Amino acid sequence: MKKGKTALVLNGSPRAKGNTAVVTQWFENALRRNGWAVTRFELHRLSYKGCAHCSTTCKKTSDRPGCALDDHLTPVLDEIAAARLIAIASPIYCWSVSGCTKAALDRFYCLFKNNGSLADGKKMVGLFTAGGDAFAGADLAVEMLKRIAEYGKAECAGTIAATGCDSPADLRRRKDIKAAVDALAGKL
Repeated sequence: MKKGKTALVLNGSPRAKGNTAVVTQWFENALRRNGWAVTRFELHRLSYKGCAHCSTTCKKTSDRPGCALDDHLTPVLDEIAAARLIAIASPIYCWSVSGCTKAALDRFYCLFKNNGSLADGKKMVGLFTAGGDAFAGADLAVEMLKRIAEYGKAECAGTIAATGCDSPADLRRRKDIKAAVDALAGKL
């Protein structure tokens, strides 16, 4: 592993063997083959709140997230600040990312400081799955990730929208999606 090749994966799916888990595992395996150290957090297993937008603590610190909320996501935010690559993995529910993914993304606010961003120079990747087509919400999730990355001065290094797969068996038959995941991990 090359120094600094640390990746953090935030998995927002509650299904341990669902489509998002399959794509996430493919991505993590490809990253490891390319010399990355990978840590995954299962967001649905953590107990945390969305951003309170209090700006009392997080805007007063510049070297760490400094979120005023003290819950299971607080140490994850510290790891996000330390990682070089952040991957957001989520199924698409009701034209958006899952609720736990959205709440975690809202907490990224503490990474964006008055005098800069703790996400500056990092790479962000989206791994989105949906039973419908790209216009069932995956397109909106991709756009949201691009805007978060841009605001935080990070690079949106790519996204995978694994759409039209109703089950992991359907997904595993889609060699094009697996190839796209491998190609994305290979270019990072």
